[in-house]
Amino acid sequence: MNIRDFIFINKAKNLNKIRILDILGFESNTYISQSPETIKNIADNLTKEQEFDSILENNISNTIKEPLIRNTYEETNMIDKTLTETFEPINVTSKIKKIWSDIERRRQWVVPAILFISTLLLIGSASSIFFNNKNTSKEIDLLFETLALESNNLINELPEIINISTDNFYSKYDVSNASAKLQIIESTVMEYDRNLKNRESFSNNAELTDNLSNIFVLIDQLDDLISYRILRSEILIYDDLLVINDELDIDNLASQLSEISAKSKRNYENLPKIIEFDNHFLLLEETLNSAEELHGRLIAALRNNEFELGKSLILAIKMNKDIETTNFDKSLFEFKNNKTSSFNNISNLP
Repeated sequence: MNIRDFIFINKAKNLNKIRILDILGFESNTYISQSPETIKNIADNLTKEQEFDSILENNISNTIKEPLIRNTYEETNMIDKTLTETFEPINVTSKIKKIWSDIERRRQWVVPAILFISTLLLIGSASSIFFNNKNTSKEIDLLFETLALESNNLINELPEIINISTDNFYSKYDVSNASAKLQIIESTVMEYDRNLKNRESFSNNAELTDNLSNIFVLIDQLDDLISYRILRSEILIYDDLLVINDELDIDNLASQLSEISAKSKRNYENLPKIIEFDNHFLLLEETLNSAEELHGRLIAALRNNEFELGKSLILAIKMNKDIETTNFDKSLFEFKNNKTSSFNNISNLP
């Protein structure tokens, strides 16, 4: 124990002396005297020690200082490094806070960084919009191509519809199915026509416009013919009604003939106007008037038991219908030739 420790111990309170001695490695029951002589000796020793320290400090050689300084520097670096590694998150946070609080650095780095990131975001957004529009344009072009292909396939079915609608071999049910098919063709072509405004290369194409107009005219004419055929199929239809036998009910026959005349007139009034059927339309009017007159004469002959005259009137009624049917078939043939020629003038849709 040197003189400094000894002085420190003597300066301490009596209660702490034992604890200090224990820390320094001495027995706890060591007695420390604080007599005047002892204090004087301690003071003399302290003075001598201070003088010795002063001389020692002046006479320390450079060879001793340098290793001490070097060792101290290395120890300090090691401590700093350890502290830096230990508190690195705090160090990074402090640096960020320092950069943010430094207005000059913010102006030099933060603002350009924000502008750079914003520019990248704008370029990315513009590129994304460009490619999306390009893909959308491709999808629209593909849609137009598909629609044009489907329209052309359906338009190529028009000759079959012309044959069905102009041939008496097909029943009115077949004609009705052809009408449904015609509606599909018309709706598809109309969709194609509506989308032309989105296709710059075809929106003002006069040739294509004329071609579409011819297609729609042909579809309308076929639709009119189908309606004409369906309505006409219920005009003056007698089936097995005109049969004279012993079981004939004259009153029931009169009622049925009256109903046939009334229904025939209603259908006649609803017939569409078709150029090829102008003659038939006029003839049909005369046929209905003749049929109504013949119906009355037939009932009168049967009520008077003039059965031979009744049979002659039945033949006249059938001939009246046959004349109308012949004229109708002639009009169908003319219509078929005209519409086939119209179809041949139609070109495929681009």
